Amino acid sequence: MQQSNASSPSYRIAPATVTHVPQITAIVDHYILHTTTNFAFRPLPEKHYQHVLVDNYDHRRLPFLVAIEDNEPANDNNDTRTEGKESEREEKVIGFTTVTTWIPSKLGYAHTLELSLYISPAQRGCGVGTALLTALIAHLENNEYFTFSEGGAPAPHSSGPNEIHGGEKYIYGIPVKCKQLLALMAVDEDATLDGQVCKFYERRGFESMGILKGIGWKFGKRRDVRMLSRELNVGCTPEDADQY
Repeated sequence: MQQSNASSPSYRIAPATVTHVPQITAIVDHYILHTTTNFAFRPLPEKHYQHVLVDNYDHRRLPFLVAIEDNEPANDNNDTRTEGKESEREEKVIGFTTVTTWIPSKLGYAHTLELSLYISPAQRGCGVGTALLTALIAHLENNEYFTFSEGGAPAPHSSGPNEIHGGEKYIYGIPVKCKQLLALMAVDEDATLDGQVCKFYERRGFESMGILKGIGWKFGKRRDVRMLSRELNVGCTPEDADQY
């Protein structure tokens, strides 16, 4: 159970499920249509996040977490993937976070992930973003995920939980840990708001890596993009290429 103050909603953090996708999509579509937070021009179809959920959770074992408004005490085991459909339909998603691979085709980038963090507009400033980001970082610090960069690795046999079928050969994901977590965002024209967003990440261990000038375009203008990065798994050294 998370709660920032007496007027804030109570909520819990849980793995996302397919029944959360319509609300996840609606939250993102608000930012697409009304802000430069997301550089998409058109609302996303629900199948977009259905695909992300399957790819992250089922294939890559990457985290995809939601904040669910919850006025009841959370169970010790709150993985909503095992709950009934009726209870999932009643859940209200007020934010979510996930990560995507950074240049997924190359093994040299396999240990770098890009962050996505979205909060329902009505719940911003209530601590939901902090709770989601904290849970995401804790997961990445304690769990490996799978990369399929450069073809993955050949399977030693033809069956196993982490193998996928590719043509006539079986391949499986290479287990890796995140070393760098990136956060990219448009530089907001409102200097006060832009400073607040930047400080949010800096207070949580992110370091500003600079500004990419004019690489985005939205609402009739070129947009600058800020990159921030946080180092994770400090004591972990990636394997050399010949070990994969």
